[in-house]
Amino acid sequence: MSEKINIAVIGGGIIGCCVALELVKDQTDIYVFEKNPGIATGENQSSRNSGVLHAGIYYEQELRPLKARLCVEGNRLWYEFAQKYQLPCIQTGKLIVANDQAESRNLDQYLRQAKINGVPDVRKIGADEIRQREPNVSAHSALLVPTSGIIDPTALLRQVYASASNHGAQFMPETEVVDLALSDGEVVTHIRYRDGQTERIRANTVINAAGIQAVDMARMLDPKIPIKSALIRGDSFKFYRNRRPQLFLRGMNVYPTPIVIDSPTGRHHTVGVHLTPTFDIVDGQMGIGDTVTVGPKLLPVTHFDDYSTPPPPPEAFLENMGFFPDLTPPDLQYHQGGIQARLDGYHDFYIKTDRHTPRVIHLLGIDSPGLTAAPAIAKYVARLLKSNCR
Repeated sequence: MSEKINIAVIGGGIIGCCVALELVKDQTDIYVFEKNPGIATGENQSSRNSGVLHAGIYYEQELRPLKARLCVEGNRLWYEFAQKYQLPCIQTGKLIVANDQAESRNLDQYLRQAKINGVPDVRKIGADEIRQREPNVSAHSALLVPTSGIIDPTALLRQVYASASNHGAQFMPETEVVDLALSDGEVVTHIRYRDGQTERIRANTVINAAGIQAVDMARMLDPKIPIKSALIRGDSFKFYRNRRPQLFLRGMNVYPTPIVIDSPTGRHHTVGVHLTPTFDIVDGQMGIGDTVTVGPKLLPVTHFDDYSTPPPPPEAFLENMGFFPDLTPPDLQYHQGGIQARLDGYHDFYIKTDRHTPRVIHLLGIDSPGLTAAPAIAKYVARLLKSNCR
């Protein structure tokens, strides 16, 4: 490849691919560097998640303005994209359930927040309507969130990758960026190919979308950047909704009332262990499948590939599952684990220009709702890039 390129995107997950697809609309000579063997297989966060399209109800404007704004925008954009390309995607709706009066009062806060964030048609419902929608869910009350849904993350990633590639973006799998430096106003990317050969390539612009390694990448240019990773692994179990009648779900996302937890890296808001339907072929059509995932249960880890630490036992996943009372530990089988690119003490997406050069944009802490927000994040990056070039 050329020793000088226009734009280098580091990371070929859903964020990097969406950024490439957005930038290729009015830019040329765009390269996406991905250290894993495949671009469209989603080895990291892009596939190891629940596949939920979040509505944007959880994020306070004061503390997490980018998540609040970009989640709502991304939700709409993905439904449009999925319809255009006929991707597996169902607007299932979501129930956020309260077990008692105290939790019901907490839901009122999220109802107000939904209106502030522009999440459409959210309303509070009682126990009778909950049972009409999901007969095996038992709760005092719930928020009904119609714009929540599910999407197949791997199919989504493949289509974004194909669209960006078809429009001219160049994808380089098994190509790892091992160093970044500034030289004569340009960014020098030191890359290592799959055969071990290395090369230094000058780029006019670098977009750091390296996921769980994005903070480490940023420190190559700015060792004193005031951001620290707080990696969290989320493990999920699964059960089969047709195993017995008491486990049947019609296909909605079912979440508990959010809580605040204390962890070694500070206080975090968590949506808690929840129930998520999955896809399958039903009567020749893509529809709600038999498998329901339960999770994630969060576990702090110190390294981006820590999958050796045992997950919590099945009993731990049922501790706050009073709203689905007939689910028992023997019903559960291990599903998957994935590590989130969470930040220590910084609760929003960190999407900013490098402090030393306007030619580099860092995307740090793109954890949940990163999948939902991805196309909106890409548009945000494109606007930031245009602003930097003025």
